[in-house]
Amino acid sequence: MFRRTTPDPTMSGRRPLQPRLMMATGALLAVGALGVALLVGSQRPSGEALAEAAASGAAPGPAAPPATAPAGTADPSSSTTTATPAATPALPTGPSAAPPPTTVATAPRPRPNPAPPPAPPAPRPAPASADPAAQLRQVQAIADTSGWGWRQVHVNFRIGFDPAACCHWGVYDPSDHKTIWIGPTAFDDPARLRYVVLHELAHAWQWHSHRLTRLEGDMAPWGYSGLDALEAGADCIATDWGADVALGHYWACPPAAQALMASRLAGQWK
Repeated sequence: MFRRTTPDPTMSGRRPLQPRLMMATGALLAVGALGVALLVGSQRPSGEALAEAAASGAAPGPAAPPATAPAGTADPSSSTTTATPAATPALPTGPSAAPPPTTVATAPRPRPNPAPPPAPPAPRPAPASADPAAQLRQVQAIADTSGWGWRQVHVNFRIGFDPAACCHWGVYDPSDHKTIWIGPTAFDDPARLRYVVLHELAHAWQWHSHRLTRLEGDMAPWGYSGLDALEAGADCIATDWGADVALGHYWACPPAAQALMASRLAGQWK
């Protein structure tokens, strides 16, 4: 850019010196620039390199340093060195899977034969063929073994439960002092039947002895009194007549009490 100047009126129309100096300075600068260009051109590559640079549109840069072979690889020009193969990266491992189950073929086991169903219990035969007449004869035969004449005092036996006191093995009827009821359940066991018949027959003997108060007192040493004393005494009389002492419903009559009742049966009251 050039700067315009205003002429000095005192210079009588002559051009000032400044423009001439500026022109001379511009010539010197142009010569200097040409010298620098020549000097730089002498340091550039050959014309072939310049042509390649001009064709690519980019100035050539500094040469790259020679590549260095990585450690562990051989020079390609040598045939005596074997390159070490790169280590294969380990793959990530997870929890080890359980080995598949081993199936062993076995012969099928024979199925056991089902146990046969239990046989139904055999029906228990009814004692004395459940014939009331036969049962009555059986009861009378047991009563006769006592040795006491129960028929002479008009004692009689009936088969069945006492309507006024149901479902006992045996009952001596206190209303007439003659009837003895033998329940059907007394026939379930022969030993039980013998004990029941003789025990109830003993009550009939106690009544017909006309000494009930004396018989009650006989059991006092063993802690019995009143009707309980007569029941305990009847067990002792039944044992003396041949019943099993272990079947006594009220107690197992001890030998001393049994001997006392035996003396009373023999008529000893003193």
